[in-house]
Amino acid sequence: MSLRTDLAVELREEKMKSVAERDAGEIDGVKYRETRDGNVTVNIIDVIDERGEKKLGKARGRYVTVAFGDVSEMSYDEYEHVCRVISENIRALAKRACAGAESVLVCGLGNRRFAADAVGVIAAEKTLITRHLKKSDGEVFEKAGFFDVSAVMPGVLAQTGIETRELILGAVREAKPDLIIAVDSLAARKTERLGCTVQLTDAGISPGSGIGNYREALCRETTGVPTLAIGVPMVIDAKTLVSDALEKAGITGEIPAPRDLFVCPKDVDIKTELVGALIGYAINLAFHKGMTLPEMMIM
Repeated sequence: MSLRTDLAVELREEKMKSVAERDAGEIDGVKYRETRDGNVTVNIIDVIDERGEKKLGKARGRYVTVAFGDVSEMSYDEYEHVCRVISENIRALAKRACAGAESVLVCGLGNRRFAADAVGVIAAEKTLITRHLKKSDGEVFEKAGFFDVSAVMPGVLAQTGIETRELILGAVREAKPDLIIAVDSLAARKTERLGCTVQLTDAGISPGSGIGNYREALCRETTGVPTLAIGVPMVIDAKTLVSDALEKAGITGEIPAPRDLFVCPKDVDIKTELVGALIGYAINLAFHKGMTLPEMMIM
């Protein structure tokens, strides 16, 4: 049975079970490495060719997974440390995707009215927008060390009647960014990853894919611009949840769980606000020179 997850690191973990049994090697077409920075774990997976795409079920590109603890229980110092690690990885991935970029368009995907789907919108709200300032007061823009940042929050198809990609392409035509960063909620395979894992990739994203509601992809090929995706798993498929529980109990067979039912943490509203803000702050630190987290928190 195929268990639903958007995380490349979880797909690799599942695939490695069969690979390890066969030859104890890495998956063909996939490179993997892991580092630790304090209490933060960073996994980097490179899908380098068609073999890797086929075996992992992910498009060619780099997938960086930053895993940390419960944001609602972190001290300020811990929160700042996680923010710094994420910002460093955003900066590195942006350089890899578009070295020398001078402008970025942040796309906050999802539905602000639904807590588990609001990560992208909250991240965009916390991002410091400066494109207009560059035009109106270039001197202040330069002295402050700002980067050219614009944002769009296109909502969801049911709210607008317009595909997310169509709205973003309109913003791209006007803003002409060198780089796009799309932020969205994802689905995970393991409950311990909900709200405390961030995946960054230069392979783009399909809005709504986490819950099987696939919309047109956002990637370099569809937008014409290098596109990074940042996602946070906030839901888990009920069938996956039941399957794991039965597996731990040593029970196999048909999984007695309804299709298209998703579960989220009971404090999903708090986690979403905190991790959404975390991503917005990390984007600011990655692009705006000299900014500090305390400055952003009082904005």
